[in-house]
Amino acid sequence: MVHRVGASEYYRERLHEHLDAQGDLAPPWEAFPNYERYTIGWRMGAGEDWLGFWWVFLERLGADRDGRLAYLRRHAPAPCCWSDNVWSVLHPGEARDTEALESQRAWLREQGLVAPDVAYATWRKAQKTLTWPWSWNETPADAARYATRDLAFWSRHVAELRTAGTLAVTEAPTAWAAVLEAVHRGAATVDPAQGLLSLACALGAGEVPPPWQLGLRPEEFQDSFAHDMGYVDAFRLWGMSVFDDAETVARYLDRAPPPAPWKPWVEEHFVVA
Repeated sequence: MVHRVGASEYYRERLHEHLDAQGDLAPPWEAFPNYERYTIGWRMGAGEDWLGFWWVFLERLGADRDGRLAYLRRHAPAPCCWSDNVWSVLHPGEARDTEALESQRAWLREQGLVAPDVAYATWRKAQKTLTWPWSWNETPADAARYATRDLAFWSRHVAELRTAGTLAVTEAPTAWAAVLEAVHRGAATVDPAQGLLSLACALGAGEVPPPWQLGLRPEEFQDSFAHDMGYVDAFRLWGMSVFDDAETVARYLDRAPPPAPWKPWVEEHFVVA
């Protein structure tokens, strides 16, 4: 991350180090598909730097709409939640019109520039092999708390291999034993008092059950991000981290419709605009 006056010059001088064979800088949703749209990762570290390089790259790309459209089409479509940024790439300098966002998103979808539930496919394309999460986090709770989206993508990769019959048996550190068991069984036991561990196990099994299916109540939600959060809070954290569009949320909820007592909570904490 660059902390200095003249950061733009820093990015201009080093942009060439990050260009691909076509002279492009990958858009942020392609470079970091494991970053949700509003993560703090875009304001610090590698994500912040990539945005700095990207603004410089777009500046050099020029204002020609056809050239910018061709650039976008050379790269992975963006998740729907990036629609305003994709529109801005095509219309540099245009003031944001929130009332027109839906019509803009519809046009971008028609052009194949944004798509629902697309980040996983972008992430998966870059994976040569399955990476087990204990190689990047010591405990399941840490992974579920601080790398929720990564863990969710790993879960989908595991599910693909399990379905294909190519999931290799492996060993895990003791701290991850319950998750590995869930991976092998394709099923997990949820302990409402151990939300993060239960979420990690559910992801290992390939399905995150909603709390209403477990007999839990909305009153058990504590609005907590602490390590000792219960399952309702962990479920909210998962939803915040993995869903990039309302269409995908709706598909999930169609499989497990919330009962009446849960509907206000779902509207407030789980529905993507």
